Amino acid sequence: MTERVTIEGLDELHRRLEEVGEQIREAAGKAIKDSAEAVRDDAREQVRVDTGRMKRGLKAFVKKADLSAEVGWRDPDLYYAKFHEFGTTRIPANPALTAAAEAERSRLPDRITEDVRRAIGR
Repeated sequence: MTERVTIEGLDELHRRLEEVGEQIREAAGKAIKDSAEAVRDDAREQVRVDTGRMKRGLKAFVKKADLSAEVGWRDPDLYYAKFHEFGTTRIPANPALTAAAEAERSRLPDRITEDVRRAIGR
């Protein structure tokens, strides 16, 4: 004996599941962007200021393709930012970027959870 079950609307279900997957991906991307910007803003508040170039030159770069972000100084003229961050024999370390990233580490899971919940309507 054979039973046959026909599920109506299966194509629609697959389409909706793909949409939800994309909504989750977009929500996670937003959380990562917000997190990177929070690290940047936090570090800007802590960085040493002489001319303000290091503060202005600190940027957040979000990579949507792999849901990642980088925060730092990319301008080659700001090569000295690493000396301030890690210190030298003459300059004491001021790990502004490191401290900001560590502070954000514990906040990121909650950011992702909240944005995903909001995206899927829960």
